[in-house]
Parts: sequence; structure tokens; C-alpha cells
Amino acid sequence: MNTLKRSIAFMGFFLFSIIIMAQTVADAGAKYNEANSAFQNKQYANAITLYKDALSMADAAGPEADQLKGNIQTQLINAYYKNGIALYKQKKYDASVENLKKGQSLAKNAGDDAMASKIEGIIPKIYSSKGLSLVKQKKLNDALAAFKEAQAVNPNCVISFYGESVAYKDMGDMEKMMASADKAIELGSQSPKMNKYSQKAKTVAAKALLAEATKELQKERADVAIKYFNESFKYKAGDADTYFYMAIAYNKLKKYDDAIIAANKAIEMKQDNKSDVYFQLGLAYEGKGETAKACSAFKKVTSGDNVEAAKYEMTQKLKCS
Repeated sequence: MNTLKRSIAFMGFFLFSIIIMAQTVADAGAKYNEANSAFQNKQYANAITLYKDALSMADAAGPEADQLKGNIQTQLINAYYKNGIALYKQKKYDASVENLKKGQSLAKNAGDDAMASKIEGIIPKIYSSKGLSLVKQKKLNDALAAFKEAQAVNPNCVISFYGESVAYKDMGDMEKMMASADKAIELGSQSPKMNKYSQKAKTVAAKALLAEATKELQKERADVAIKYFNESFKYKAGDADTYFYMAIAYNKLKKYDDAIIAANKAIEMKQDNKSDVYFQLGLAYEGKGETAKACSAFKKVTSGDNVEAAKYEMTQKLKCS
């Protein structure tokens, strides 16, 4: 009799456990459906919470919920991904990366290499966007740190190298600016999608070098100015103004042959008034001792701030006829 009672009690407990398990699977399924509804309504943060609750319930249900558990895990990964992208669009960069990294970790554990790789490709872009945002805020050191985070994930992240070039330009560090721009140009030229950042890097580098060269010329450091003018040609062909300023710099350095070449190029390119360029050309020929050519150049200085100076050179120094 005792044995019969024990058997009945055991069977009762077993049936009760089955009922409880069935209820737990059903509850997990209901929570999963609730999470799916939030996901479809683009309430991704809420969906994450609900999927996590459903996953806990499925874990508690045991093997009977394995298939459901797999579905929940897949959707949880998707929810982290979607929420990360939504936060990125809101420019909440740190929160975006946090969500994406959680989704990536789950994807790796689930053996979903395609999703893990997809997320890994996006994270460097988000770090780079964060960096560019910080550059606009003039938080340059923080921006550089963000670009380094991007490169830690993807050493060939074109946007991060472009961003670095902008940050170093704003810092006035031309050597590092060029190094970063060169990297962006090299990598960007290999990808049609990234080529626009290659072109942007060229523009940044050219403008920065020309601006820096002009500053150096104003500081009477003509040799440094020439260095930056010449380096700018790697990124952009010289124009009339560039060659005009180079003529000034070469004259200051008494490199008259180079000044003549630069001045003549400026004259060929310049569409408007060329008087200032002819003045520099006259000074170069004068420096070389070629009086006739110097006089010819000075006579073409007919307007602007150098008219009186040209007259002085012709009448008092060269005695032009």
C-alpha cells in the first residue's frame, strides 16, 4: 500500500511538472510574441527587454523550449542591431556602439558569423562619426581618441583617417595631417564607396598646406612656405595665386630663377589684373641683373599697391629708358 501511494504521488508530481513546464513554454511564447510586436513597431529598446524576459522563461522551461529559445536569440540579436542603428541616427554614438557590441557578442555565440561581421563593419563608422562630431566641437584630442577606436576595430577605416587629417589640420600639425590624409587617399582610392573620402582628404590637405604656407610667408619664413607650397601639389594642381605667392617667397630667398618660373606660370593662369605678378617678375630679373627684362616687367605694373614701387625701381635703381 505504501508503495502504491508513493507511485501515485510520484506520478502526480511528474504530471504537475509537465503542466508547469508546458505553462512556462507557453508563457515564454507569449512574451516572445509581445517582444515581436514591439520590434515591428520599432520600439527596439522595449523589444530587447521583452526578448530577454522571454529568453529567461525559455531557459527555465528546459529542453522543451529549445526551438523557441533559438528564435528568441535570433530576434534579440536583431533588436540590438536595430536599436544600435536607431541610436546612431540620433547621434547617440556611445549607446549605439554598446548595443551593437552586445548584438555582435550574441551573434558570435549563436554562430551567426554573417551578422557578427555585419555589425563589425558598422562600428568603426560610428566611432568615426563620433570623432567628426567632436572635431566640429573643437574637442580635438577626444576626436582623435574616437578615430583610434575605429582603427582598433578596422585598421583600414578610411573615414577615420580622413577625420584624423581634419583634426590634425585644426591642430596645425601639418606632418601628421599629411600622414593621415595620405592613408585616407591610399585606402579610399581602392574602394568606390570610400573614394569620396579620398577626394575629401585631398581637399583638406591642399587647403591646409596652402593656408599654412601663406602664414609662413607672412612670418618671413619663406623657406618653410616654399616647402608647404610644393607639398600642396601632391593633393591639388597649383593655381595662379599659388604660383604668385611662390614667386614672392623665391624672391625673398634670392632664388631668382625659381621666382621667374613661378611668376610666369602665374601670369599664364591669371585671368584678371596681373600687375602684382609682373612686379615680382621684375624683382626677379633685377636680382639676376637682367635689367632690360626687369624694366619690361615693371612697365606692366599699371595698377594696385606696387605702382609707385615699380616706378621707383625703374627710375631710381635701374634707370630704365
